[in-house]
Amino acid sequence: MVRRITPLLAIAAAMALMCSYAYASTGEPVAVPEASACLLAPVGIAAIIAAERHRRRVHVVGQRLGLFYLAAKRIIDLMLSSFVLLVAFPLLVLISALVCLDSRGPVLFRRRVIGRGGAQFDMFKFRSMVDGAEFILEQDEGLRKEYYVSAKLRTDPRVTRVGRFLRKTSLDELPQLINILVGNMTFVGPRPIAPDEVELYGPAVEQFKLVTPGITGIWQTCGRSETSYATRVEMDMQYIEKRCLLLDLWIIISTVPAVLLKKGAY
Repeated sequence: MVRRITPLLAIAAAMALMCSYAYASTGEPVAVPEASACLLAPVGIAAIIAAERHRRRVHVVGQRLGLFYLAAKRIIDLMLSSFVLLVAFPLLVLISALVCLDSRGPVLFRRRVIGRGGAQFDMFKFRSMVDGAEFILEQDEGLRKEYYVSAKLRTDPRVTRVGRFLRKTSLDELPQLINILVGNMTFVGPRPIAPDEVELYGPAVEQFKLVTPGITGIWQTCGRSETSYATRVEMDMQYIEKRCLLLDLWIIISTVPAVLLKKGAY
């Protein structure tokens, strides 16, 4: 379509150039001949139609690429989470027993968080704190202020002995493989946030709601708990804007040494 229009556009441009030259010579406006007007009108309309069709094709291709990315990401999530759960099953049983022996309370801790579309769900973790940890935080004003600033505590008196080890090694995150199987989490994405973090997260929370939260992301590979909350939000936004399968693969590979070296973990 565009190739057919090109000769007509050249003719139209030549006529327009002649008219502008006549205007420059006489200083008075020159009426476009009726024949030229009949030619210019359909050429202009056809050019607009061609441009619109091209824009729509690009949009459709972009949508298909987006659908391919989401489908591939979901397939990888299902296959990888199923494999890890199967291989790590004995370790999961051992950790469950250690949590029960170390302190009273349930094996798993459910944290209410916000996911894609603003929907709330329970994110699973191995319990790493004493039973009634929320009550302890409410009673200590200093701890409450520190938690409000960074959503984490550098020295948390509520953490158990086994829980401290689980956090250092990130083994407390393993039950989130269940969240991935269910579909409310993915391997790579912004970390889920609690409802009380929405104000701290700021206006970027609307963009956060566009994607599925993940177990790991850019900021987990760049300092983990040592990263400030504002930097964490900035990195989450960078991921959302640039996400693709290659970036997801890079983050997964980079997470392994970050966890093994316990970089920024506490």
